Amino acid sequence: MFSKFKQQEQILFLDPDLKLSIDPKKRYFILLSPSLYWVKKVTLPLKYTHEVKKIAPTLFEETLPEGNYNFYVHKELDNSYLVFAYEDKALLALLTQKGLSISQVKGFSFAQFAIKKDEEALKINEQNVVSFKDDILVLLPLDWFSQTKDINLYEFAKPKQTIKLEQFSHIVDKSTLYKIVALLTLFLMVLIAQYLYYAKHKESLALQKEQLFQKYKLKPTLMQNKAILAQYKKRDQQAQKLRTYINYFLKANFKKKEKIVSFSYDGSLLKVVLEGVTQSSLKRVLSKFYKEKIKFTTKQTGNKLTVEVKI
Repeated sequence: MFSKFKQQEQILFLDPDLKLSIDPKKRYFILLSPSLYWVKKVTLPLKYTHEVKKIAPTLFEETLPEGNYNFYVHKELDNSYLVFAYEDKALLALLTQKGLSISQVKGFSFAQFAIKKDEEALKINEQNVVSFKDDILVLLPLDWFSQTKDINLYEFAKPKQTIKLEQFSHIVDKSTLYKIVALLTLFLMVLIAQYLYYAKHKESLALQKEQLFQKYKLKPTLMQNKAILAQYKKRDQQAQKLRTYINYFLKANFKKKEKIVSFSYDGSLLKVVLEGVTQSSLKRVLSKFYKEKIKFTTKQTGNKLTVEVKI
């Protein structure tokens, strides 16, 4: 019997002005003082508590200070309801202040459900008592009562009406959270749409690639195609040089009886045969080659001068 009792959680009455003695090895069930929540008794033409909970914020819109609140609804008789409002952030902060870890807490309830309505005023400290007024448990000054009774938590049974605190509800309010979820959902939909688009066109792109490779006779690997590109670049550079050098000869400063006899090119060497040009007049005729510092060799044979330029 003793070991079974030790395993059960101990009931604590939580109030900002009440000192608590916490044992880190024990587990506790918390009764919230009326100072930690707001409560209204209402009569509504609604059948279910979840219907009342949907409109609960409007019932307190002129009462609650600014904050993020959760709501609990308890049905009494017919269309009569008790509606509670509480702020998770404030309750969690108070637990920490009292030296109580959330992992030690097995549950929460409102003192409203643990204290009998015919109970006389219960003294919770040297200033305050809890007592029922119009079926609602309220916190009142001790001086108002000539007769009170010390609160004895061992007399209380754990109420069936319990709540759970949302440890991270204070980080973002629900409306902001809904907006974030909506944005993430939209972003996910865009990603899925893009994936489906590319998946749909993947086959078409593959076909276009194959046609492109066939048209230009490309090789299957990138390395092979780079080698081919390098060859074409080299050929293009050589062709540009060849055109430039031939143009230099064609625009050369020839005198009377000086002329070009022939051009020949073997893929690496340009040979130009000039007639009437001597070694002494070579600098005038090939001034552009001298100016651009283009190397060449010459060979004189009678009245003809052969100029060779490496491309």
